Amino acid sequence: MKTRSKYGYMSAALAVGVAVAAVLTFVGCKKRPYTRIARLPLQVELDWSAVEGSGDKIPATLKLYLFREDGTLQAQYDIPKEGQVLGLLDVGTYKAICVNVNDYVEVLNSNKYETTQMVAKPASSSYLSGGLSKAEGNTVIYQPGWIFSSSIPEIRVGDPAITDDANTVSTVVFPMERRVKTVNFRFTVSGLTDEIEEVKGTLDNVAAMVELSSGEIVCGHEAASPFRLEYQADGTLGGTMLIFGNEADENPDLRNDLHLQFETESGRMITLHEDITEQMKEESVEGDLNIDIEANLDVQLNAGFVTIVITWKPGSSEDIEGQ
Repeated sequence: MKTRSKYGYMSAALAVGVAVAAVLTFVGCKKRPYTRIARLPLQVELDWSAVEGSGDKIPATLKLYLFREDGTLQAQYDIPKEGQVLGLLDVGTYKAICVNVNDYVEVLNSNKYETTQMVAKPASSSYLSGGLSKAEGNTVIYQPGWIFSSSIPEIRVGDPAITDDANTVSTVVFPMERRVKTVNFRFTVSGLTDEIEEVKGTLDNVAAMVELSSGEIVCGHEAASPFRLEYQADGTLGGTMLIFGNEADENPDLRNDLHLQFETESGRMITLHEDITEQMKEESVEGDLNIDIEANLDVQLNAGFVTIVITWKPGSSEDIEGQ
């Protein structure tokens, strides 16, 4: 009968252990997928191609509002127009709004993605010299200036199961859009052209507020917007007004009443009022971003008084006369 010493059994066990360790070492050398990378940086890029030609109107810096997947605000950043890399974020899904802010507007209700709005501030009394604040009951607001924004309802930072070591940065591109419309006034002046020194006015029932998540105006906050007209190189009186939109387009009960004040060389103030609702609708061009309002201005002297007669183009409104 053969016998084995206890050392023989131990040698066999050791050999098996070494073999198992070798197999584990070989397997361990293979690249294994990560089950999760907890945090990753987010590269933010801004695409300005849709507003090409805006030139110096494009702001140097913007606000970025970052929201969690449930729409609640997580953080806000100041970023340059070229974009930047944000700090480390938890892997997951986010929403975001990017917009520029100036002294004439403010962002409201930014605690939730869906409720974030931008509103034009009420104009100060010093800004409204010459009685322009009297606009048929409408609050007179500042023109918002050149506002650009973009919103993205779903941004994925990383992946719960990342299989590539190189996948260390997530990138999101914001397609920037112009958020304001321009109302371009152009008056051809005839008659006593030197009599008109200054022209200013207000336009009723423009939109004071816009939803930044959708880009749509917020109805029920109609206001009056002020503007000034100046003589152009071709001898016309012209000026541009910036608005978020036109509430009279959405509510048929509202009208775009134009209030004009002409200051004459003799120091008299001539006030004219006209409903230009139809012109505002008919003259929208370039995807409704630009509205051209044109008229002929005939300055006359009748019985010692300066009289101004306005003939609107394309003629859908009656001519008006003021003294």
